[in-house]
Amino acid sequence: MRKLGRIIVVAALVVGVTAACYRLFIYGDMMRWGASDGEVVAAMLGDDAAPFISSTRAVSIDAPRETVWKWLVQLGADRGGFYSYTFLERLLGYENGNVAEIVPEFQRMRVGRLVPSTPGAAPDGNKPRWPVLAVDPGRCFVFGGWGAFSLNDDGPGRTRLIVRTHGWPLDTVATKAGYAGVMPLHFIMERRMLLGIKARAEAGPDVRLSPLPDYLWLAGLAVSLLGILFMIVAGRGVSGVILPMLCGLAWLWVCLAFEPVPIYALSLTVVVAACSVFARKGRY
Repeated sequence: MRKLGRIIVVAALVVGVTAACYRLFIYGDMMRWGASDGEVVAAMLGDDAAPFISSTRAVSIDAPRETVWKWLVQLGADRGGFYSYTFLERLLGYENGNVAEIVPEFQRMRVGRLVPSTPGAAPDGNKPRWPVLAVDPGRCFVFGGWGAFSLNDDGPGRTRLIVRTHGWPLDTVATKAGYAGVMPLHFIMERRMLLGIKARAEAGPDVRLSPLPDYLWLAGLAVSLLGILFMIVAGRGVSGVILPMLCGLAWLWVCLAFEPVPIYALSLTVVVAACSVFARKGRY
C-alpha cells in the first residue's frame, strides 16, 4: 500500500508539472507553429465559418504556388490522403493512404463536395466528412469543421502554406476537456501534413518518401514514455521523483516543440534509459 501511494504521488507530480509547463510554455507556440505575427492576425477566407479561430500554422516551401497547389488540392481520404502519419491514422481507425504523385483527376476542388476523413465515412458516423465551403482556385479552400488552407507567394519560387484551424463551441466542461485533449494530437498530425506537403512539393512529381524517419521518431517517443513510466513505478529516493519529472518535461518538448525528426526522439531514449538506472538505484 505504501508503494502504491508513492507511485500515485510521483505520477501526479509528473503529470501536474508537465501539464503546467505545456500550458505556460508550449501551448501558445503550438497554436501558431511556423506562422508570423502578420499571418496570425490576417483575415482569411472562411474566418466567419466558425465560432472562433483555434490556430494558425504555416510553413515555407521552396516551390512555386502553382506546384504546391497541385499537392494541396488533393487532400482527402478518397483522393491523395492527408500527407500525415498514415500509421497513426490507422491506429485511430482511419484507413488512409498518401499518394506519391500528382493525380490529374484530383486537381479540382468544388464547393459542396464532402471530403471524408477515411474511405467510406458514413454521413451519420463518428468519422467526420468536411464540406467544402469556399474555393479560390490556386490559392485557398475552406473545409467546414476544419478550417482554411491557403497559399501565398513568398518571393520568387517560394510559397507560404497556411492552415487556419477553426474551433467549435466550448459551452460545457466536457467540450472544454475534449478540446484540451484533442489539440496536441491534432497539432502533431497537422504539423506532419504541412511538412509532408512541403517535402513533396520540393522534391517534385513522382517523389518517393521513406516512412522510416517517422517510424523512428514515434518509436523513440514510445520507448521514452515507457522509460518514464518505469521510473514512476520502480524509482527510489529523491532521484526517483526528480528524474521522471525532468524526463517528462523533455518528452513534452521533443513531442511538441522540437522538429519531428528521429535524432531528438532517439537521443531522448538514451537519456531516459540512463535516468532510469539512476532512479532505480535511488542513490540521490
